[in-house]
Amino acid sequence: MTEQFFTYTDKFVNFRQADKELLASAMSFRHVKTKTDLVSYDKRTDELFFLLKGCLRKYYIKDGQQITIYITAENSFIGAFDSFITGTACKEIIETLEPSELLVLNKKDLDKLYKDIPLMNEFVRKILEQTLIQFQQALTSFILDSPEERYTKLLSQNPEILQRVPQHMLATYLGITATSLSRIRKRIVEKS
Repeated sequence: MTEQFFTYTDKFVNFRQADKELLASAMSFRHVKTKTDLVSYDKRTDELFFLLKGCLRKYYIKDGQQITIYITAENSFIGAFDSFITGTACKEIIETLEPSELLVLNKKDLDKLYKDIPLMNEFVRKILEQTLIQFQQALTSFILDSPEERYTKLLSQNPEILQRVPQHMLATYLGITATSLSRIRKRIVEKS
């Protein structure tokens, strides 16, 4: 379980074995069912999640409608970062779309790891840089790309997500209706 996590961390930093053991002892394992809220609207969270297995989405509710803003699968971090850092209530919901296995790290333990493992600061900085780039690219795509271009990018960059996420959730993630997504998919099939 932690072997998968440390294969991931090795892409960013090289923790010493003693540091790996300390980090592993600070995380807890959680197995959750489909449709489990990891983070709930209007509640505070002090947990970050590393997804070992499964698929998750982050969404908002506006006027009674769910608007998916982020979808992720194995080997990624997710959390309600504003609540985690500031202690304020969450505005988003993080939900499992499949049975999922997670490593969970709470804020108190992360703060201790920053002191006990100096390389932890660099690791988290690199993760946050990667997250910032992903959100910047998503924002840029929403401003510059058509819905069909956004779908085509998703299809080329993350095709397995299309099989794992219901169409109505994908549609809100792309900023369109489910009907529009069906039309886009049909046009793409007809072109090929």
